[in-house]
Amino acid sequence: MTDVIVDECKCLRDVFKGKEAVVMGTENQLKSTLGQGHFGRVRLIENTTAKDDVSKASVEHSGMFALKIMKKSEILRLKQQQHVHDERKLLMRLKNPFIVTPFHTYQDERNLYMVMEFVTGGEIGTKLRRDETFTNDVARFYIAQLVMVLQYMHVENVIYRGVETTNILIDSIGYIKLVDFGFAKHLPPKEDDEKSGHTYTLCGTPEYLAPEVVSAKGHGKGADWWAVGVLIYEMLAGYPPFYANDPFEIYSKILKGTKDEKNFKIPKSFDEQAALLIKKMLEGEVHKRLGCSAGGAEDIKRHKWFRGLDWAALYNKNMAAPWKPDLEDEYDTSNFDTYDDSLEESGPLLNKDDAAKFDYWHPH
Repeated sequence: MTDVIVDECKCLRDVFKGKEAVVMGTENQLKSTLGQGHFGRVRLIENTTAKDDVSKASVEHSGMFALKIMKKSEILRLKQQQHVHDERKLLMRLKNPFIVTPFHTYQDERNLYMVMEFVTGGEIGTKLRRDETFTNDVARFYIAQLVMVLQYMHVENVIYRGVETTNILIDSIGYIKLVDFGFAKHLPPKEDDEKSGHTYTLCGTPEYLAPEVVSAKGHGKGADWWAVGVLIYEMLAGYPPFYANDPFEIYSKILKGTKDEKNFKIPKSFDEQAALLIKKMLEGEVHKRLGCSAGGAEDIKRHKWFRGLDWAALYNKNMAAPWKPDLEDEYDTSNFDTYDDSLEESGPLLNKDDAAKFDYWHPH
């Protein structure tokens, strides 16, 4: 399975290689919107040239891709240049079956573009809203994949900081794909530096922030494991453990932690081992949090909630998924939320100095 995926990715990258913006613009046919953020959106596109070219190499592909479109003017206004730069760099470097595959990047006068694989099942949060809650087995299937991909990233000294239901997609065979690496950060360790492997920026979705992130004491890989604990809770309950209308109230609840039952209570309907795992991952003291000791992710994988799971079969995508998208055709986006159309090219032109700040975004 993984060898086939690698061959397909190489063929598609070769198809896009060397294509300039003017060529890409004429070859891409914009379809519906798959998602939107603070400074852009993701559109479904059809590239028939890519479909025809890969078929010559005996690789089948629908010719459908996800195109991430980011307005340069909004990136500058929100001071997100570094996050955008890091996302591109990390996505091009990280190779994992549970991370969305980028095929090409280019730009024009107003926007940055990234061509990625089209992950047909939509956001896991959309499915969760439709199902209301996941069963214990369904949650474990998705969480185990998340643990493996975070373990891979942590070995590469990358923290994700993007764990939430909108950043996890479900592919055509029912497995997860992580998207949106805008908050991911490479933190290489340094000798004789006790603060190495930590960063201090407050970023991420409020409900998923670890207490050390909220308090700005410096955070590292442990923040990802806290977020996984939040996600397990949300999958089983249908809502996160710390929530409120005001972000600052959410932060207050997170800092109070799991000690006060009025602030945090695990529903009795939860599987016993799931409840114990959540408590160990939502530990306020980082050094006591599961996944943060010398054993790292292996300590999480050995927890009784995962007992009997064939990790190798899961990694190689040889296990039957609890759900996979049933699509009418290659244009089917019914697993995604509906968005109004927008004219991405409507952003203002940049002056010469500001335009030069995006010189790094050359075709890849």
